[in-house]
Amino acid sequence: MTRKVELGAPSLTGKDANELVAAEFSKVKYPLAVVVTNNMPCNAVFPEVEGLFLSHCANAAGRVKAVVIESADAFQRLASSIEQIAELNGFASAVTIEEVEVIAPVKGKATQPVAATAA
Repeated sequence: MTRKVELGAPSLTGKDANELVAAEFSKVKYPLAVVVTNNMPCNAVFPEVEGLFLSHCANAAGRVKAVVIESADAFQRLASSIEQIAELNGFASAVTIEEVEVIAPVKGKATQPVAATAA
């Protein structure tokens, strides 16, 4: 099962980002490979995760980034930062974070992580 959360302003969604992350990712092992998608109309940098710079939502190539979250604490700090930015700017859907699904290796072929698509 692939885990996925969409984080935004709690005043608009009625959902707390830290609670969403804790509920969805409570049983994962860290470090955790995820794909982060920026749904906001502005660039975003999150120092909680190394290399997490996202372009605005109109930049198809730069708005999605595969990164590794080192710990549950780092994930909670990231969720808090996203929630604060979303709240200050009034974004109901700021960022989507999806666990990367690792495909089992096929004999003789290299394996690449792939973000699962919603069914």
